[in-house]
Amino acid sequence: MESSSQKRAFRTPESIQAEKNTRGMLKPFLESRGFTDVTDVRIGHSQLLSARSPEGRFFNARVRLCWRWEDHQEKYSAAQLRARLSHGDWDKTIAEIVDREAPRGITHALLVQRFGSNIVFAALIPVSAMTGIINEQKKVSAELIAAGRLGRLKKNHAVNGGSPTMWLMDSRFEEAHKVADVLWKWEGVEDLAKRPLFKDLTGGIDDTVSDLPGLDLSLLGRDEASRFQATVSRVARDPNVRKAVIERCNGRCERPGCGASRPYAGFLDVHHIFGVEVSDRVFNCVALCPNCHRDAHFSMDREKLNNSLLLIAQHYLQELSDAP
Repeated sequence: MESSSQKRAFRTPESIQAEKNTRGMLKPFLESRGFTDVTDVRIGHSQLLSARSPEGRFFNARVRLCWRWEDHQEKYSAAQLRARLSHGDWDKTIAEIVDREAPRGITHALLVQRFGSNIVFAALIPVSAMTGIINEQKKVSAELIAAGRLGRLKKNHAVNGGSPTMWLMDSRFEEAHKVADVLWKWEGVEDLAKRPLFKDLTGGIDDTVSDLPGLDLSLLGRDEASRFQATVSRVARDPNVRKAVIERCNGRCERPGCGASRPYAGFLDVHHIFGVEVSDRVFNCVALCPNCHRDAHFSMDREKLNNSLLLIAQHYLQELSDAP
């Protein structure tokens, strides 16, 4: 039995791994939205992301992760800017948070909310707007509480005890959304998660020709096609990861309700739920038949599918943890 003098660990291994997964997803996420020159710099527990938008605008952002959503989507989303007030002074604390960024070349804050394999919110906020936003959220929250619009809630959203906190969503009460609305209506703030995918993940190939009238199909393609040299960049993978996943699945697709199999080697693909660049580990992988693998990448409900696959992979991780 743990003695009263022993302190409980502040972070669990699961939360630490979840943080690593989220931070690792951000560079591919930005690239999928058409951002270029993306760099990901980690300094201790801090993460800086710089990139250029498809419109040519450059940013250098400090990443702040929102409270973790575990097994279901919450009714609120928020990120702490600092664990506690500096000498109990709100204005001094906010000034310190903002003033330290410019000398380091940081132009924005990027507040990120992930659930499963999906980035739900990615609020890109100019540093110059942060003081105004959090002070206005503090004001709106205080007014709602004073008017009795937040039920029995008495704790100000922005103050959050002694932790300055910025809110992206709150639907716990009918008018609670007004706090988060301050952020999204502020000039210069953008939700990068609302940007469309910049290009088709198959490489932009459209093989549909039936909507082109008068096209002579005999003119398409060529005989004796020429060859060309190409330099290809690939992510290194551990072959033992694929071997372990294939052995685990007993030759059957692990998608719930599928279970397809074939009596030959090489039928099943190994799907990396968060992407191979984020993690090439067995607990990020499932075995899928070719059809289900395409669904996991391209179908309309791929987010829901990947969330269900994540449960399978995490169950396998639990089995490994329980093994003697």
